[in-house]
Amino acid sequence: MTKILQELENKYRSGVELLREKGYYEQILSEVYYQIKYLDSNWFIHLLSENLFSDIQGVFSLFIREDLKDIYEELHTVKNFSINTFANRKYVNLEILLRCSTNLNYQVKSIMKSPEVRNLKFKSRFLETISRKLNGEIQLYFKRLSENYKKYFRKKFTFDFNEKNLVSLQCLRQLVIDYDENFLSVINQYQALSSAIHFVNDLFTKELENKVSQKIQPIINHHDKFNRLIHYFINDLKRSFIQSLFQQYEKGKSFDWIKSGLEIYIHSERFSRLLKKVIFQTFSIISTTHATS
Repeated sequence: MTKILQELENKYRSGVELLREKGYYEQILSEVYYQIKYLDSNWFIHLLSENLFSDIQGVFSLFIREDLKDIYEELHTVKNFSINTFANRKYVNLEILLRCSTNLNYQVKSIMKSPEVRNLKFKSRFLETISRKLNGEIQLYFKRLSENYKKYFRKKFTFDFNEKNLVSLQCLRQLVIDYDENFLSVINQYQALSSAIHFVNDLFTKELENKVSQKIQPIINHHDKFNRLIHYFINDLKRSFIQSLFQQYEKGKSFDWIKSGLEIYIHSERFSRLLKKVIFQTFSIISTTHATS
């Protein structure tokens, strides 16, 4: 038994018992493992590439608005400036981007929050069948609860109102029995069903997260090569944007004009397509190198 499965079984014990009782448990495990096992390896490289691109785009949008603005204002006080003076500086947001980009745990958690993972569809006739059967269970529980509700209140209407101000231990014991028989047993079934659904959801999520980690770890674990690549991506863009700032500053353009142009560029289809392609191809080469080494 894997650690993930053991933790989930302990957390959702009543749900697991329900699935075992219905004879679904082992089949559900097999189905989940099957669905995760045969996901395309290139998809995980794609996820890592998309996540890195999204982080780069977001952080450099901030770099344009804040850091380039500071540089632009500083240019008014510096007579003999050079690109290297500013390109070699450390910028807080870019340093954070570098640390996050090379951190496996951050990448995995971030990828799991992405729309592509959240909206990932698994085609499974078996799980669809189980879902229909459990929906039938819900209707059965509701019907039973409705009937018990009516039975409970019919019994209360036969109560001897001449003794309505009197309470006995026998009266309280009977009240407990009535609540348990009419309501608690059905509520427990609903809770077990809820626990079962949570179990399947978390099993899918945890197994997929584990798979993401396994697939991207070899890429990130090429520490020297991976770190150099991330440095290259970040420093190349940093120098390119600073150079654009210098060129437009020398032409007398205002910062708002420069900022607007760079923001349009960084969110353009051309920028997105080119950078994503470079990142994906680079990660694919690292992944292939690892697989053959």
